[in-house]
Amino acid sequence: MSDIADLFRPHLVFFENVETSRELFRKIGQKLIDQGLVKPAFTEAIIEREKHYPTGLDMSAVGTDIPNVAIPHTETDYCNTDRIVVVKLENEIPFHNMITPKKQLNVKFAFFILNGKKSAQTNILSSLMESFTQNWDLKTLSQFNTEKDIFQYIQSKTEKGSV
Repeated sequence: MSDIADLFRPHLVFFENVETSRELFRKIGQKLIDQGLVKPAFTEAIIEREKHYPTGLDMSAVGTDIPNVAIPHTETDYCNTDRIVVVKLENEIPFHNMITPKKQLNVKFAFFILNGKKSAQTNILSSLMESFTQNWDLKTLSQFNTEKDIFQYIQSKTEKGSV
């Protein structure tokens, strides 16, 4: 797999004002379809996968006041490229917990994994999780108010083999 830094692009950082994960998936899914990054069935596939395999991560174990994240992804068949899409949510929205699926948690960021290679999905997921716990300061990330600032922060923390 290429370095995780290669998966981020400035035009794939979004700010969204939504109330549910389904609404988020529909909005981001349409943007990705419009850009040709995913197949038309992507949105429904990610909604369905989230029902059975939740992607919310409780970050309270890392420290206090750290925003929770979600890492939505679906099968590689629905993706035309390898990218990580970053979404900062205006208001936290509920996601089911990846570790304890019956529990819900409020999420401030969603990091969508787009992956066309079956073998790399686990590596991307684990690299992101490592970034959340060791390399990035999610509290700092949540203070940025432009897509450019978020992209530059992530780029500064992921380049030079830091992940």
